[in-house]
Amino acid sequence: MPLKLYRSLLYSYGNTITRLLESRSQLDSVKAQWLNPTNILSILTVIGVDVVQRAIAQLAGNPCYFTPVALSFGWLGYALNAVGTVIGEGRLMPPADCQCILVDATTQTSRRNRSWILGRLVRDHETDSTKPGLTLTFYKASLRYQGIPSMDWVYCSGIAVIFIQLGISVIPITLFEDWNVFIVTVAGTVLSLFTGALPKWRKEKWSCRTLQNETDRAVICLTRGNGYSEVLVIISEGRGHFRLEDLALADPGGVPTFGTLAIMMVLFICQLLLLLTIAGLQNNLWFLFAIKSLGMFYNGVAAGIRRAPSTTGIRLEREVDGVIAERKVFQALKRAEERERYVGISLIPIFFPGGLRPDEEQWRKKTLEHYAESKKIGSPISNTEGTGSF
Repeated sequence: MPLKLYRSLLYSYGNTITRLLESRSQLDSVKAQWLNPTNILSILTVIGVDVVQRAIAQLAGNPCYFTPVALSFGWLGYALNAVGTVIGEGRLMPPADCQCILVDATTQTSRRNRSWILGRLVRDHETDSTKPGLTLTFYKASLRYQGIPSMDWVYCSGIAVIFIQLGISVIPITLFEDWNVFIVTVAGTVLSLFTGALPKWRKEKWSCRTLQNETDRAVICLTRGNGYSEVLVIISEGRGHFRLEDLALADPGGVPTFGTLAIMMVLFICQLLLLLTIAGLQNNLWFLFAIKSLGMFYNGVAAGIRRAPSTTGIRLEREVDGVIAERKVFQALKRAEERERYVGISLIPIFFPGGLRPDEEQWRKKTLEHYAESKKIGSPISNTEGTGSF
């Protein structure tokens, strides 16, 4: 009996010692990971694809082709995703992330918007979509600096972030004479800047025709549709202005060009080689983690923050007394029609899909009849002539 008891105690002690050794081994692994987070860096490299793509879409398009998108996590995943998108859809720009409708007041037709920059105009314009009634804001498009995004604090902050990242990468050189973090940072930054500098970004953002004559005039309305309280009315007059209705409808993709596809393939291979290099590093990886975390934070801000219309390359000037706000939607449309013909009438199907009441329908018919008679006698009605008396 005592022999069996001793054997049991020895077996129990043996198991306890084994568990302690295993626990010590696990603690050593955790300690090693905290000292040099090699594995976590490799994993984080493939996340954040959407953030990278939207950040480039926000900042790309400058005539100098400099796009200050910072080195961050997600570049390898984005490079792979971009190759597939170029092959399948022939485009780099993401689809519009704000669903809205473009109404052409001239032709009284509507279409779903597919343009990234028009969607951002609507998203960034809205301040309080829960307020009752309807608000129409009239803007006049400016030909000055058209297609050239303005450099706001978001754009300039990207330049500052890149320099801060390079500054952090120099610290291991100063303290430990370790050049690896600096080399990886420079290589990753060059790849990021080269990706954002591709001319196709600029081509896709403004893939539309322009007005051909000085007398040409285009009026479009942008809104999220029935149930929302904001409408942007953009008036373009004169030769050279963008046809924004084309911009909303046009598909910037198509057959992928060999040059763009080849470049994206090379960039993907370079990003893959960069990941393999990072996986082989053993020292001072927290500096690289800090660099990429800073870049991820900046790219997230750049991708989602509200910006001025001029940063889209479409310069808008609000007209004097250019805001019409009414608690009654139909009353707001009538006032809009008084200010700019066909604006209120073209928006009726959007905000009244079930039809109008008899008196409202009578107003619409009389207004259209008045326009038709004016065309027949060759004296077109003024855009500011009132129609509320019809």
